[in-house]
Amino acid sequence: MGSAKLWNTRFAQLFCIEATLQFGLYLTRPLIAGYAVSLGASLTLAGFLAGLLAAAALAARPASGIVADRLGKKNLLSVSCGLFAVSALGCALFRSIPLMALFLTLQGFAFAFKSTVVVSLASLVVPEERVGSGVGWLGVAYTIACALGPAFGSLVGDMAGYAGAFATSGALLSAGFVMAVLFKTPPAAEVRASSGGRLRGKPSDWLYGPALPLSAVAGLLMVAQGVTSSFVLVVGEMRGIEGAPLYFLLYSLATATARPLAGRISDARGVHAVAVPMMMLAAFGMLAAAFVDSFAGIAAAGVCMGAGQGSAYCALQAESVRGVSKDRVGRAANTFYLGPDLCMGLGPVLGGFVLQAAGAAALFLFNATAVLTGLGLLVVCGRRRADSAS
Repeated sequence: MGSAKLWNTRFAQLFCIEATLQFGLYLTRPLIAGYAVSLGASLTLAGFLAGLLAAAALAARPASGIVADRLGKKNLLSVSCGLFAVSALGCALFRSIPLMALFLTLQGFAFAFKSTVVVSLASLVVPEERVGSGVGWLGVAYTIACALGPAFGSLVGDMAGYAGAFATSGALLSAGFVMAVLFKTPPAAEVRASSGGRLRGKPSDWLYGPALPLSAVAGLLMVAQGVTSSFVLVVGEMRGIEGAPLYFLLYSLATATARPLAGRISDARGVHAVAVPMMMLAAFGMLAAAFVDSFAGIAAAGVCMGAGQGSAYCALQAESVRGVSKDRVGRAANTFYLGPDLCMGLGPVLGGFVLQAAGAAALFLFNATAVLTGLGLLVVCGRRRADSAS
């Protein structure tokens, strides 16, 4: 395993494409609601627009995997990057709420296809025994974008306004489009299914069954991550914790540090060797935040969630495409995202209800319960898999 080279030319190009796209997208994430309000939208409508990317991505998931497998990953990557650029530039040029909704919907569709095809390509351009490491490094690109993109976007927005920030995002996404066009996929990446490219088929043609349990576990992890990210600042205000915003920095640093190591361990020892202890660590962070009513609790939550959730998610994602045949890897990658997409949308809604009804401690206990439920599901599925193999 140690002699297999991870950082070949194609993977380095793919990493640069992913980093550029993620940074360009997260540059405008914190600005959408404010931009909508400046155009006359109500707070309710602004919140809807801010969540439109996730909703549109979830709607496109059932088709994205089979499209990636049957229509060619290189072309789909280029089209997705092009839609990203068009959507950002459209938001910059046209100061209209209906058009903004249209462009954000396009961005959501593009996000669904991009995330599927990038993970699919990663499984094809790195050695099979290094898939976990490859997915881990792509996760680092995402983490850096989450940590730096919103801050840079807010800075650009203050200096050049909302339109200037979206134009900057459009420029970065256009650069990603150029890199995607120049990217050369290996021949195996362009395998077509035997249907000749037609998109009709049974539900089993649109999903990859073995990835569904992994998707459910990852979704429960994302409940905790999404709820904490959405309400940690509110909890900080409720508890009078001035350093609550540092949660995001600690989370990002822990994730960026842990993910590459988690990828190597999952390659060597399997998904359970990473996911089980790291999910326990994430649950511990949530319990610390529930019972330690100070910055120490928030700091523990950030570090434990970053290392725990980030590592476990990376291992689960790599496992979802490990050993999958070339003509089904897109469906496997797509199926994996269904749980996280759904739970990232529903989690904050349930978390908001818990916070309002029972307070901050109950909110973090809710998160810990979600993580431990996912851990239980992973252990049960692992035992059933082992029993069937024996």
